[in-house]
Amino acid sequence: MKRIISLVLTASMMAAMLAGCGGSSTASTTAAPAAPAAQETKAAEAAAPAASGDTITIIMGHEGNDDLPDGIMALKFNELIEEKSNGRIKVDYKSNGTLGDEDELVQQVMNGSIQATPVSTSTFSNYTNIMDALQLPFLYPDYETERTALKSDVARKIYKDMEEFGLVITDVVEIGMRHFANNKKPITSMADLAGIKMRIVPSALLKDVAGAIKMESTPVAYSEIYSALQSGVIDGEEINLISIISNSHDEVLKYVSLIGFYSFPSALTFNQKWFESLSEEDQALIRECSAEAMDYAMDQCEQIEQDCLKACEEAGLEINTIGDAEKQEFIDACQSVYDNYCGQSEDIKEFVEYVNGL
Repeated sequence: MKRIISLVLTASMMAAMLAGCGGSSTASTTAAPAAPAAQETKAAEAAAPAASGDTITIIMGHEGNDDLPDGIMALKFNELIEEKSNGRIKVDYKSNGTLGDEDELVQQVMNGSIQATPVSTSTFSNYTNIMDALQLPFLYPDYETERTALKSDVARKIYKDMEEFGLVITDVVEIGMRHFANNKKPITSMADLAGIKMRIVPSALLKDVAGAIKMESTPVAYSEIYSALQSGVIDGEEINLISIISNSHDEVLKYVSLIGFYSFPSALTFNQKWFESLSEEDQALIRECSAEAMDYAMDQCEQIEQDCLKACEEAGLEINTIGDAEKQEFIDACQSVYDNYCGQSEDIKEFVEYVNGL
């Protein structure tokens, strides 16, 4: 089946080209694994000072495909940085996991063997839970509220915290709100989750959330979800609509229950030593292109989700929306998660209070 999303994104990208992307459960951080000597050498080389007139190549890896909003952001950034630098700064971009999965990509950015990656913020839970502030369940009522929050000074304070691990986060984009999908039955309430083996993203926060709503969670690698659904190793997954379509999960699922469980942000992330070795002008240019690319991808996010919902319906999946009263039951169950995370980090508490005030 030709995916609606592929048609929409191909058209938008062509138009753009013609016109000119489980670790600690506390807020305390753990030290990043030490890099081997050879990798330290690469990191030192990447950190060598660069003048504003130098030619620069950014090696950027991405686990996902370019249909995803962080892939759209990456492609737009790559286009903009080359255009605005008059070809002096270029990106050697490898997507679809060519350079490894998200854990491996973060490690490569940390040790300097590559300079950049768009990576889901849940991946950082191997090192700290500070980025979990962006992904707490039922935090954002809509994408525009989320966009405002992700661009705020309060959010940038959290991004700044990641410099402890040698990382610079320029911007964060939403990949798509998560929902329930499975092969057993429609989910209409928390009680319906009983007996359904659900795959969740491997992060401390999401394990805590699964426990709070009494959902049986099973760890499965992202690349193995399709076969695990097909074989019955898992019965379902918490997932965004775009991933259902872009990864052909509509072929091995029967039911999608819409709830807007939590967001799934992805951060455009750079090696800090390399970034700070650039001239102030080039650093500012990277931040400018990143911000513009983030807005470009966010502008499309809601439309992409609507296109994917239609594609799910056309594929024969049964769609239901969890009612307000039943959704409130999930929200109430997650209050203990908020109490835990806000109680252990002032930055997380400040961000949650900021979003609630929007």
